[in-house]
Amino acid sequence: MKTSSANSIYRQLLLPASSPMRVAGHLAFWTAFICYHMVFFLPIFPERIYSYDTRLAYLLYYARFIPIYYLTLMCLSLIGQLSYSWYSPLLGFAVCLAAMHLVTKPLYHFYENQFGLENLPRNFKPIGSYYLRSWIPVKKADYYVFVYDLMDMQLLALPFGLKWIRLGAMADLKNSELQKQKLQEELTALRAQLDSHFVFNVINAASVEVGTYSAKGSEYLVQAADLIGFTLYQARSEFVLIQTELEFISKYLALEAMRTSRRSQIVFEVEGQTTTSGSVPTLLITTLVENALKHGVHATDEPSYVKITCQIYDGSITLQVFNTKPSSTPSEQEKTSRSGLGLVNLRRRLEAYFPGRHQLKITERPLSFLVYLQFPLIG
Repeated sequence: MKTSSANSIYRQLLLPASSPMRVAGHLAFWTAFICYHMVFFLPIFPERIYSYDTRLAYLLYYARFIPIYYLTLMCLSLIGQLSYSWYSPLLGFAVCLAAMHLVTKPLYHFYENQFGLENLPRNFKPIGSYYLRSWIPVKKADYYVFVYDLMDMQLLALPFGLKWIRLGAMADLKNSELQKQKLQEELTALRAQLDSHFVFNVINAASVEVGTYSAKGSEYLVQAADLIGFTLYQARSEFVLIQTELEFISKYLALEAMRTSRRSQIVFEVEGQTTTSGSVPTLLITTLVENALKHGVHATDEPSYVKITCQIYDGSITLQVFNTKPSSTPSEQEKTSRSGLGLVNLRRRLEAYFPGRHQLKITERPLSFLVYLQFPLIG
């Protein structure tokens, strides 16, 4: 309980819930950043400390680090997955250097047009002479301007350092929460397993007895035992071969079709490279199938229809799950129960296993529900 509350406090500090709080935090940091450097450097030129032009020039000089910082972060976020490559530090350095130059060069043109470099402290003129040259370097000496860009980049060490520390802390916090969730799921699975073993053995014994009187009843029990056997022994792995998952779904749907044959039609189609050795997170696909049966077939006594289409091509799987919905309007309590906890967990698992590499589209109409899912196979 203490760990959970501590994690909650850390999360609020690292990532405030409200946008105004986050904006206020950024404003406070940059105000302190600018004030610190203004107070530190202005006394070096006491003869001009009371000059409005000098104060404004220094204010703009240090304020330029704000657009440079956010421009760099924006460019790196647009690059996306490339930022996780081996060359990400070099890439980040190059982006920051480009942002520094793109912001600083127009600033010195503003100084020249507004104040005149000769009217500013003496350190502005030699540096400004490089920035006032053409955008495209012509002479070898023109490239010296990038030396000044590199020198100024040291002032960004603090904001970027705090950013990476925050990201690292958030990652550690997320891993801690995932580990806690995993332990809870394992405990729940262990408790359920005790009952499942008992049911599995009872069904196997019953199928033998029932087979003497009814072949169909025995077949039903055998398939039920197969499903329970899968959840007991194979579903404990984090990943499972796609063929194994599809075989489980096929048996599951066959069992449901036998049970609801008088009022439902269930279609299951698989196309493409079904012999691939790729794997999927265990029961990921089954979650969608179970959701369609729960809110389609089992939600009504009316005739219902479920169609599941699975396509496997080029190391990727595409799934479309369609089900009809009851024509009667559900109560608020029923809507809450159908709100889709399975779909919420599905989204979390997809984000964890395939961040930025999956598509999940849900189309809901008054009498039908369609889910489109596409993600890469593992291995």
